[in-house]
Amino acid sequence: MSSGSCKLPGNPDIAGVGVRIAIYIQNLLCFIPAFWALADGKVTRGELDAAETQATTNLVLAFAILISSIVQAQTLGLTNYHASIVLNMSWMNNTNAFIYFLLYVQYKSQGNNPRWVPPTWSAWARHIRGLAVSVIPGTSRGRPGHDSTDPEAGKSDDGVAPSAQILDGDNDSRRGAKILVKRFVLLLGSLHLTLMAGLGLWLWSNIRTFGEGRDTSNECAAKYALVTILGGHVPFASEALRIASFVIYSIFLVPGINLLLPIAIFLGLYSFCRALPIPKEVGPGEVSVPHSPFYYAWLRLTTRRICNSIARRWSMFPPFIGLIFLLVVNLVFIIDIELALKQNGDLQDKEEAVWGFGQILAMLLLFMPLRDLAETILARRTKQRQKDLDMGLGGAIKAQDLNMVLAMVSRGANPNAELEGGISAMHMACNLRDLDIIRTLLEAGADPNIKDGYRRDTYMVASDNTNCLRLLNKVETGSIDGMAALIQAAENGYGAAVKLLVPSLEFKYGDGTREAFFEALSGLNVNARNFAGRTALLYAINAKEFEAIIELLLATPGIDVNMPDPNEWTPLSLAAGKGREGIVRLLLAVPGIKVNAAGLGGSTPLKSAIDRNRGHEAVVRLLLAAPGIDVNAPDISGRTPLSFAGYHGHEAIVKLLLAAPGIDINAPDNFGYTPLYFAVRKGREEVVKLLLAAPGINVNVPATGGGIPLTIAASVGHGAVVKLLLAAPGIDINAPSNNGWTPLSFAVQEGREEVVRLLLAAPGIVVNAAGAGGLTPLHIAGDWARGHENEAVVKLLIAAPGTNVNAADTSGWTALHFAAEKGHEAVVRLLLAAPGINVNAPDTDGRTPLQFAAEKGHDTVLKLLLAVPGTNVNAADTSGWTALTWAAFRGNETIVTDLCAVPEIIVDVADVERRLEHPPEGWRWEDPASKDEQDKCVLVLKGFLLEARRRSLERHLESREFGGKGSEDS
Repeated sequence: MSSGSCKLPGNPDIAGVGVRIAIYIQNLLCFIPAFWALADGKVTRGELDAAETQATTNLVLAFAILISSIVQAQTLGLTNYHASIVLNMSWMNNTNAFIYFLLYVQYKSQGNNPRWVPPTWSAWARHIRGLAVSVIPGTSRGRPGHDSTDPEAGKSDDGVAPSAQILDGDNDSRRGAKILVKRFVLLLGSLHLTLMAGLGLWLWSNIRTFGEGRDTSNECAAKYALVTILGGHVPFASEALRIASFVIYSIFLVPGINLLLPIAIFLGLYSFCRALPIPKEVGPGEVSVPHSPFYYAWLRLTTRRICNSIARRWSMFPPFIGLIFLLVVNLVFIIDIELALKQNGDLQDKEEAVWGFGQILAMLLLFMPLRDLAETILARRTKQRQKDLDMGLGGAIKAQDLNMVLAMVSRGANPNAELEGGISAMHMACNLRDLDIIRTLLEAGADPNIKDGYRRDTYMVASDNTNCLRLLNKVETGSIDGMAALIQAAENGYGAAVKLLVPSLEFKYGDGTREAFFEALSGLNVNARNFAGRTALLYAINAKEFEAIIELLLATPGIDVNMPDPNEWTPLSLAAGKGREGIVRLLLAVPGIKVNAAGLGGSTPLKSAIDRNRGHEAVVRLLLAAPGIDVNAPDISGRTPLSFAGYHGHEAIVKLLLAAPGIDINAPDNFGYTPLYFAVRKGREEVVKLLLAAPGINVNVPATGGGIPLTIAASVGHGAVVKLLLAAPGIDINAPSNNGWTPLSFAVQEGREEVVRLLLAAPGIVVNAAGAGGLTPLHIAGDWARGHENEAVVKLLIAAPGTNVNAADTSGWTALHFAAEKGHEAVVRLLLAAPGINVNAPDTDGRTPLQFAAEKGHDTVLKLLLAVPGTNVNAADTSGWTALTWAAFRGNETIVTDLCAVPEIIVDVADVERRLEHPPEGWRWEDPASKDEQDKCVLVLKGFLLEARRRSLERHLESREFGGKGSEDS
């Protein structure tokens, strides 16, 4: 297609060769330190900071180009063609933020990170949410490292809580602002994406009207220009290209949200990597080359080195693939931009190749990323030198060469270095029991907390180191006794001090200082308690997970591993309750450990490991494997570990217990409740399945109250659990409790419609089973009716085959009596519609449902009863009282009026007055209405009689008049 005289004005500041080269180089330079950081199999904090610095620098330059382009579009007239080139280069610039994110994920997901974030979707969702929430002022974050669910909460830039915050209680807003500043590169990347998306939407909404004053040039580009996508040429005015671009830029428009898609892609790499088998290192004889003579040994050696290098760096696979992907994306954009410029060369003005101020400035600005790269290289060399010194320190400690240790420390070796195998220098010295080297490392500033893989804030280490040395000096001067020092060291985590204090008496030294130190420790009792009644071992377990300190204490001769605290908790119970798997393993290996020692409330270590909202499965597994473990040991309430596991719904633990030799699956507590009962009570469906499938399970064990597990399941309404129990072999669906109520009765009482339906459908159900007082389920439904729930239950009971709607209890009350007496209108309506209902059924005192409704003042229920054909409105009880008498006695004028409206009503005012003046003795007549209210009811009756006499007289006169007229006519 010929463009004729159509030309695009040159814009060297946007598409000039100098600008393009500068952007290409600065973006590709970002990959060098990133790949370098992954080369040794570990991303350090320094490498992460270097990547952040370089990415921030590049993003600032990218902002300058993008903002300049937007300004040109509104003033000088940036063409749509050059805007598309800017957008392509902006996509490249955004890879800087993504490179940093890849390294950040790797840094946080490394096992040696003190605030480790697992490379899973849920963990990173919580982490990112925590970062976002921390920026909001006043947001509650919890105590750093304790209460907060966010791994970033309360940490300094190296991922730990700063000492100033611990001392002064830094507020949430300052902490959130600090996190925001430290993650500035991600903020810049998000804003750059938003700005780029805005320009993209502006351009692709209509490429012909883009910008100001360039309509001719825009039309020229729309007609003749081509853009390159993955090496293929596409017309600039393609409608498909416009729609696709518009959609893509819309996705990346909202700040913060526009980072979610790239984040999801990179986290997907980690998920994919986790699904792959992890390669293992191979030994010298494990690599073979088919048909290889001896001189191919170098090939075997090379292959083994490559395999082992991949195995050691396998954790770097996800970020490595991510970097390769980003690098390929950058190269594709570079090729596409250059191909598009070459393809559209005849459209562009020759000014495009002119080197102006903008291009020269862009080349000069390359100094900044080159400077960052140089700093990274120099830091790498410094890091290697430090690594060599640290390795030398490790070798000197291993050789127990004190002079060499002193030399390495003086040359700059890090006393807190992580040595080969992830062990700290202090831990190595403690393992070798070299007290001189331990003391030397402490004096050099080593962390007295000898836990491996746990890097802490420098100020915290310095503070602990100073306090530890001060403590040891107090022992030397005799200002503190050895036992107090040992407890204090264990409580604060000074493992090095524990190592110095405990075994020191075994060593002999010649100098006076050492002798004075050991003399201060003479008679040291490692089992002594402090004022709170705790030993050093208990403090080490209770305070924090000081596993290394506990290991040292357990190796001390004479240690009492079973000594309890004031609450009778033994070290093993304490560790089991806290889920400290490593500590439990150490304690179980000690000869004489009491695995069934019961503490306060009879709680054993096994029960302590289970009786939590989160059961400690690993600890339970260790305890069950311990010799002499009693899997059925009850607490003071008689509950066994299996009961607690069932109650809390710990399925995995229930499986372990059921597989344990000697387990009593039906062990009752002091109230007769079995493990099945507790699982049923809490609706633990999966646990119930496990228990019902266990050999020897008794589903009909009655508790002290007589109810079986089915009874409680029916009462609380766990339909799924009821289904499981009904399907259990030998289940007694009509098992009565101590008051004779069956599971159906309890389900009816609580209005459990689903459970009632299940029970009524079960073979052998006795729907009229009578409990104490002769109450049937239908009686209970009428008595306890509560809203629509029991209305539905009454429907089910009435419809059940064999239901006796007129069944009477020991007082002669039917379900209709109960419903009328309680005023349950809906239930009365259902009962009256039941076939064969006896509306006039009297109780043992001769009272009918109508009399109950009248006595209690339930006017609506009374009207329902009166509307039933055959209702005896004049029925009298054994005292001769009718419904009308009871209504007057209670002073209810409305009901008296309703009764008088019944044609069959017999009104004897004198009889009513006599009964009101002299009621019988008994509790039924203890609460009469006031005299005034009763008199009003009598007046209603008298008025009714007067009206009746008037009507009778009128009828008589009418009949006489009619009779006289007839005789006269005749």
